[in-house]
Amino acid sequence: MVIFHRWKQRNNLIHIHTSIPAATVFYGIDRELINIISARRLKKPFNALMAMWLHRFSCRF
Repeated sequence: MVIFHRWKQRNNLIHIHTSIPAATVFYGIDRELINIISARRLKKPFNALMAMWLHRFSCRF
């Protein structure tokens, strides 16, 4: 997932000549992690992960 966002940043620099702000990249990673955790929240290893993620990384962009 992080590799995808880094690759997207690289492609934007090469092809479009624009840089994605770091806050936007981090927001995309954060949203993707929340979506993954939400999709798996009913499975035992993931049932407390959303609360932990939101508690530790409560600073939203």
